[in-house]
Amino acid sequence: MPRILFPEFRDQLEPTKYPFGETVSLVNVNGDTILEGSFLDAHLYPVGGGARMYLSKVVVDHDEVTFFVGDATNTELCSGSYDLIDPPSRIGLTDQYSRPAGVLISEPSRIALFQAWGIGTHTFELSQSEFAATCCMPTPEVGVRGILLADGTLFTGRTWIIGDDGVVVSYEEASSADKCGAPADVLPAIRVDVVGDPLFRRRLCEDPGLYETPRPVRLIRFRRDDHVFECTPNEYGNITMQMNDQQPNTALRIYTNGDGMVIEVAGSNTTLTD
Repeated sequence: MPRILFPEFRDQLEPTKYPFGETVSLVNVNGDTILEGSFLDAHLYPVGGGARMYLSKVVVDHDEVTFFVGDATNTELCSGSYDLIDPPSRIGLTDQYSRPAGVLISEPSRIALFQAWGIGTHTFELSQSEFAATCCMPTPEVGVRGILLADGTLFTGRTWIIGDDGVVVSYEEASSADKCGAPADVLPAIRVDVVGDPLFRRRLCEDPGLYETPRPVRLIRFRRDDHVFECTPNEYGNITMQMNDQQPNTALRIYTNGDGMVIEVAGSNTTLTD
């Protein structure tokens, strides 16, 4: 008869309270009891969650059961539901913005026992249903994870950012501040310039083809053999070039139009006469 030397960890933990902690009671003040073995495993990682998470409440409805997971600061960090008619083996958890936040593992015959509690909300305390530390992955809510609108809608993932009238949105690479001589990191950045558009009303009222947004020259590069020299605009958007004795005209004018870039010499002749 074959002998199993290293059984699955779930089989080893079958007689324990796992995925809950060993010191919890699994019974709330109303006598609702979470039977040992109701869940086989759990993995919790809601954004903003702390180290100690617990099953905060179980809501039993006519057609589904919903589990809520919370911590010391928020009793509804994430939740997941299953259909009473067709209990699953895996219950995915999401937070209030529908982001993945964890998973509860069970079996249909085990998870179906919660419908015997009766319709209503069954709450638990941290000392009654805390999950084991190995099931919890604290995920601090740091950095930019989305765009939250005034109505509570959260945009995440690939989001388009489009400037309105007089607002220019551009992408550029920014260098982080140099600290103690360490090399600066190059980070992607979104630049927003509120420059105004004095003719936007005219553009809205007239034929759209009569007015086009100006496209300024942002860089002029001079190259001769291996030598390269670049000219960039000043704070007013102007690129200034000074004439010398080899150029008899007063101004070199470079601008863009609908077809591309136009380079021309303008102004009066500077030839000196006696």
